[in-house]
Amino acid sequence: MKASIEWLEEYSNINKSALELGDILTLTGSKVETVEEKGNDIKNVVVGKILEIEKHPDAEKLVVTKVDVKDEILQIVTGANNIKVNDIVPIAKDGSELPGGVKIKTGKLRGIDSCGMMCSVGELGLNIENYPGQIEHGIMILPKEYESKLGMDIVEVLNLREDIIEFEITPNRPDCLSIEGLGRETAVSLKEEFKDPRKDLKEIPYVPKDEIEGLSVEISAPDLCYRYVAKVVKNVKIGPSPEWMVRRLNACGVRSINNIVDITNYVMLELGQPMHAFDINSIAGKHINVRRATKGEKIVTLDDVERNLEDTMLVISDKEKAVAIAGVMGGQNSEIEKDTQTVVFESAVFYGGSVRKTAKKVGLRTEASSRYEKGLSPENALRSANRAAQLVEMLGIGEAVEGVIDVYPTKQKENKILLNVDRINQLLGTNLKREEMVDILQRLDIKIEGDTLTPPFYRQDLEGIADIAEEVVRFYGYDKLDSTLIHAETVAGGKNKGQKLEDNVRKLLVNRGMSEIYTYAFINQKDLEKINVGEENPLRKEIIAVKNPLSEDYTLLRPTTIPSMMQMLANNSNKKNPEVKLFDISRRYRNDNHQIEEGKLPSEEIILTLGMYGEKVDFYELKGYVENILEVSDVLRYEVVRETENEIYHPGRTANIKIGNDTIAVLGEIHPILASNYGISQRVYVAEICLAKLEKYGKSNKKYVEIPKYPAMERDIAILVDEKVEVGQIEKIIKKKAKKNLEELKLFDIYRDEKIGNDKKSIAYSLKFRAKDRTMSDDEINPIMEEIIAGLEKELGAELRK
Repeated sequence: MKASIEWLEEYSNINKSALELGDILTLTGSKVETVEEKGNDIKNVVVGKILEIEKHPDAEKLVVTKVDVKDEILQIVTGANNIKVNDIVPIAKDGSELPGGVKIKTGKLRGIDSCGMMCSVGELGLNIENYPGQIEHGIMILPKEYESKLGMDIVEVLNLREDIIEFEITPNRPDCLSIEGLGRETAVSLKEEFKDPRKDLKEIPYVPKDEIEGLSVEISAPDLCYRYVAKVVKNVKIGPSPEWMVRRLNACGVRSINNIVDITNYVMLELGQPMHAFDINSIAGKHINVRRATKGEKIVTLDDVERNLEDTMLVISDKEKAVAIAGVMGGQNSEIEKDTQTVVFESAVFYGGSVRKTAKKVGLRTEASSRYEKGLSPENALRSANRAAQLVEMLGIGEAVEGVIDVYPTKQKENKILLNVDRINQLLGTNLKREEMVDILQRLDIKIEGDTLTPPFYRQDLEGIADIAEEVVRFYGYDKLDSTLIHAETVAGGKNKGQKLEDNVRKLLVNRGMSEIYTYAFINQKDLEKINVGEENPLRKEIIAVKNPLSEDYTLLRPTTIPSMMQMLANNSNKKNPEVKLFDISRRYRNDNHQIEEGKLPSEEIILTLGMYGEKVDFYELKGYVENILEVSDVLRYEVVRETENEIYHPGRTANIKIGNDTIAVLGEIHPILASNYGISQRVYVAEICLAKLEKYGKSNKKYVEIPKYPAMERDIAILVDEKVEVGQIEKIIKKKAKKNLEELKLFDIYRDEKIGNDKKSIAYSLKFRAKDRTMSDDEINPIMEEIIAGLEKELGAELRK
């Protein structure tokens, strides 16, 4: 937000330079971005009058002029063709400086002395649009009345000297997106009286009407439009705005268009309320309806772009069409024309969230939408409409029609805060007296009755005692707060067990060729449908909806990391990557046991998700990764159990990793239908591992074990079993029969072939035996192997392959 010192001085006595004021306002919380001192880059440029014009003797396109600058007559050579004798023009004398660092010196042009330069609008750093009638590439011709100002500094004559401060306004202070709001901040910061420059102007009486000049207003979407005020002015004369208004608009970075449009922009800058002006004759049926757009509806906005509307967007419409996108921009079909005679001023307050989404979808962010996004008070709408009508009459360009249409369904409630001096001092670490606090708060327009504080309507950010404490310290002075050292012991930093586990897992997987990804924590209903989480799925009861989602794509906190992983795999598949192996360490969010309804936070488990596909990727490779993770986590005793009821996975190719009754991981092939939902034709393998449970069951105290003194004895065994027999069942029997001397059991081959039977498979293991106190002999190992084979034959119907 830009503001000129000249405009701010209407609200308080400043008596400070722009730089000094900028420093003071920054200290009180109104952060200053830049301070611009306009006019300082123009030096020794004066008003002159052309006395003579003669052709240059040696240059056909040049002329030699004599120019009166009061104290001397200058000879100036120029190539301009838009000048004539008696024209009043800006003259850059010898030694003058122009914007951009240009310096003018006396010199010769084709042999003739030239003691200066006549200046164009652009050479003075001015905008041609602000000076109607001027030629872009010609000399600037000043009004005839400026003849009395010959020799005077052009900066003073054109009133170019202006100090402008640009503020960075935080989202909680929309009131400071106005000169009035910044003026109040300036007055309080300087401990000066706040002056209302409009208090002596004629006040427009409040006469509410249902209809004015045949116009009526209806709000069909009161949840998106809190108030709509329409003020009508007639006998309007469209034309340029006065110089003082144009100058103020330009200082704030707003281009002048015509007097009516300029008034709406002026009021927005002055009071912070966005406004719009309609030609009443362009409103079909003279009826304004604030409604949601219809699907497929279109509008051509004032920037001459046709925009497609959605049924979630709010529009201003007449009986036939949309005439404006509410809070964003007006339509070309209702704009102010040169022959407009009756104008409707719109001063409305729309729901900021709706305006923000609409502006984003149509790709159009305006000064108006940026204000609505931050949340405006409905109480400012009426005074802004009246101010616009007041300016029309002040400028003598129209007549305000008596009465106002004011549709205000639900009035803004006043917020009451209890003043607690002790609590404020406790928060700030101060010993301020009540009187000191009251003085600051009253200057901020906060009403005080006993210990009850009532913030003004435009300070909706003041909600509790902490906000009041902030206002007190801002103007008491942050620099006056005592600095104290923290009373605490310095402790050694370091990572906890969970963080170390994450690091170890990350290092393991990266070393094994996997790529880490980072995913977003939000999903939507369509994502749940893609992974087959229907209405009857128990997971549905644990889903957490976001109250104020960033967009429709992010309405839920994910209860599972599967959608995020599948989307990343799908992105890679779409890019024709033949083999992909990804992992993600992130949170999932669940409303376990309805703890949110009880005022508690949801569960936020950290989940390690593995995802992979490729021609050579299969279940056993994924299982190998999981086993490596369990090993690095020091989880040694666990059971692999077939899972058949998880709808996300393939019913015959899924397993749970369990310790007792506690499931610590799920791994398997994603259901083919689910994979096809993401456009993946290959088999996809995914694992979900709860890192908190790995930390829980992992050995925390490692003990030193001596390096074995005696060699190990190895045996291989290959058995033929039915296809339905699980590897976990086989391993369970082997471990049970081998007892304590089995050091390692390793699966090294699975073989299927028609020769051994279509419903059979061959499983081969390597067994390593070792005793601590001796070298084991064949006589010891052979009976163990026989017992293992017998157990497999008896319990699983296995057959030893020889």
